[in-house]
Amino acid sequence: MTAGPLTDPPPVPSPLSAARYCLAESRPVVQVVFLMRFLVGAVCVTSGTDNWSGPGVVLGGVAMTCAVTAAYLLNGVMDIAEDRVNGSRRPIARGALPVRVAVGVVGLLSGVALLLSAFVPGEFWLVALTLFLGYAYSVRPLAAKRRTATSAVAVITTGLSSYLAGAVSAAGEIPIGALVFCGLLALWMGFVGAVTKDLGDIAGDRAGGRRTIAVVYSERTARLFAAVSAVVLGTAGLLLGLCAELVLLAGALPLALGAGWVAARCLQPDANQARGPYRAFMVTQYAANAGLAAGLLAGG
Repeated sequence: MTAGPLTDPPPVPSPLSAARYCLAESRPVVQVVFLMRFLVGAVCVTSGTDNWSGPGVVLGGVAMTCAVTAAYLLNGVMDIAEDRVNGSRRPIARGALPVRVAVGVVGLLSGVALLLSAFVPGEFWLVALTLFLGYAYSVRPLAAKRRTATSAVAVITTGLSSYLAGAVSAAGEIPIGALVFCGLLALWMGFVGAVTKDLGDIAGDRAGGRRTIAVVYSERTARLFAAVSAVVLGTAGLLLGLCAELVLLAGALPLALGAGWVAARCLQPDANQARGPYRAFMVTQYAANAGLAAGLLAGG
């Protein structure tokens, strides 16, 4: 059942409950994959060498995690109406986490992220960019989430920033082959993730006045776009591994297999599994990033 309007302000939860609700609202499964991207960036520059900054990776990882968590919390605050139409049971939408508490935590996490990143040479501006993109994605007048194209740009840039932040925190530069593959994984987020995520939110997006592919054209068009994008990127990953660096195949193979899975879920829709393509996208992200990291470590 969709939550209705709140007639009274929700009670302020205890600090422990508020922390738990904030964690749930920020979608732990997404936070973990962002941390994976950061660590992949670090592995790209540290594999095969002992010349890297351990403290920088720790501080940088915490800073980027705080920034991404703040961005997703802010998104939850700004998406209350749409989330309720979509029947979301996340804490803000159901009234368990008051907006004023969530906004306070967003400010706190943003400050911590900027402070910690200032101690990691080269990372401050990447963290600041991540925070700006989180704001630009959710808040008017920019509200990049309102259109698939602008949403994809924000998502792709944020993903690439995570990889680069991992690299600079380890005090190195990503090799060109690995950098291109990380770019492919960032494109995977924008062209496949941003579109498949909308498939389960069409009613709320339409009610909120968004202009996504699924709303402006049709769900079928959005599914076809995501399927084609997945296959193109999966194929590109294989070609990159075969033509540039074989070690990249450790990430390219799961990406290609996942691309086929996503395409199949998109082209054979199940009315009861609108989020099926997005789940396939997420699993593929985990597998491709983990495979890339394992391949780089083994190759180094």
